[in-house]
Amino acid sequence: MPSLNQALNIGARALSTQQRAMQTSGHNISNQNTEGFSRQQVSTKAAAPDPTGVGGGTDALPTGRVFDRFVQRKIVQENPKSEVFQSRGDFLNKLEVIFGDLGETGLRGILNEFWNSWSQLSSQPESEVARQRVQEQGDLVAVKVREMHAQLVSLRREADARIQDTAAQINSLGEQIAELNRQIFSYEVSGRQANDARDARELAVEELAKLADVNLIENPNGRVSVIIGRDWTLVEGEKFFKTEATLKGGEIGMVGLEGVATNNNRRDITRIFRSGALSEMLQQRDVTIVEFMQDLDELAFGLANRINELHATGTGIRSAASLMKSTYGLNPEALNQPMPFLKDGVFQLHLVGQDDEFLETYEFEVQAGMDTLQDVVNRINQTVQDPSLLQANIEADGSMLIQTGPEYRFIFGEDQTDLTLIMGFNSFFESLKGAADLRVSDRILQNPNAISTGRDLIPGDNQVALAIAKLQTQPTMKNESMTFDEFYNGILGELGLRIRRNKVEQEQQDGMVRQFKEIRNSISGVNMDEEMTHMVQYQKAYEASARFVKTVDEMMDTVINM
Repeated sequence: MPSLNQALNIGARALSTQQRAMQTSGHNISNQNTEGFSRQQVSTKAAAPDPTGVGGGTDALPTGRVFDRFVQRKIVQENPKSEVFQSRGDFLNKLEVIFGDLGETGLRGILNEFWNSWSQLSSQPESEVARQRVQEQGDLVAVKVREMHAQLVSLRREADARIQDTAAQINSLGEQIAELNRQIFSYEVSGRQANDARDARELAVEELAKLADVNLIENPNGRVSVIIGRDWTLVEGEKFFKTEATLKGGEIGMVGLEGVATNNNRRDITRIFRSGALSEMLQQRDVTIVEFMQDLDELAFGLANRINELHATGTGIRSAASLMKSTYGLNPEALNQPMPFLKDGVFQLHLVGQDDEFLETYEFEVQAGMDTLQDVVNRINQTVQDPSLLQANIEADGSMLIQTGPEYRFIFGEDQTDLTLIMGFNSFFESLKGAADLRVSDRILQNPNAISTGRDLIPGDNQVALAIAKLQTQPTMKNESMTFDEFYNGILGELGLRIRRNKVEQEQQDGMVRQFKEIRNSISGVNMDEEMTHMVQYQKAYEASARFVKTVDEMMDTVINM
């Protein structure tokens, strides 16, 4: 038979339930601006009836959070792709600054002035002013190219530093997730719900997904395993396995990533990432920036080789030399091997007197793929047969030295073999590495009159200067399919295309992530109007429960006072 005590218990449970619901609503309201917070709600169920079938009131279920696992997983899956476009855009914009054509200060403008200076010199081959302008403009080209190369190297270093910072962030988030796993397990093992800790863990995983692609596996005990990249387990339950940025072999200063497992067992994980900011930083550092560096190197080598090819066998004003050392030298191993890049044919040396009169022309035949530098030197000396006239030697640094007797000088004649180009004789530009060390030769910097404008020391001869000026409009790059200007414009065009494409793809991806977050917010976000409505309901229910308890209490007083 139902008793007043049972009725009083029903009222007490009702009060407790409404009080708990009100407290939960207050918790929601106070965390409306907390990032990653999922609103919570109190659910109830009817308590078991007594043996006679009279209801037992209500029982409160564990406080749950309103959360859609599918939507959250989609955000974690799409976040890495969104960060790829963001990181790519950052680096492409910096590349645009480096290659940006800012009028006369950009490389294209400087190159135009350089070609114009050669054109002017071809009209005035005897003008020292015109020669100085070619020297100055050539130096500006070299300085600009070296500066751009240095900026690209600096950008790679920046990417390297960001990779190190990202590895540190991954470790911090990994440790945080492992600790939250511990808290969630210890709290929920007794049947309670660790709602706030789960929210914090979801937020940490979401942040981690911006840095690397993440695969998440939740165990029945509430702990999760976090796998980044293809197969590196960052977190397993309460265990955390850190990621270290370490110097890798090959390139000095460039870091790779190692995963550190149990007993300090290490594994290279640099290439396991398929998405996320870390993956794109590696891609930008090791592929994209390197591609633009190679393009700049190709432009530098193309300029140097094409101009030097014409300049090497030309002459300037009083440019006959009594001694000339090659810019480049061969290492001991290369000295014993056939010279690279040499062509079959003949090259000439003209012996001239003090008044630039031609005294003798020597021709030397070269066999590509067979002759070493020593063979070439021997052939020169055997052909001349008189060291007091002219002789050649190999210096200790592997360079080639040509010198005449005190009464004589020499100039280069026709060269079918590219020996002068390969060894760097009478060069306008010098470069061994490409853009990194492109510079005007010391001989030109010290004496602008050494700039080749003609041939055979003929006053007023402009055929070399004219041929160099025409290089601007001649197809010389990419197997002679495009001009220097077209090649550089192609670099700018490719960069602009990548920037535009990335911007479009980023907008699409960001839009997708934004939609999923809006869906999540509509499900898990705190709605103030809804919470206020709930508060009124809980208040009214609490008041009604209190009135019920008061009524039962009065009934008990009546019984007691009978």
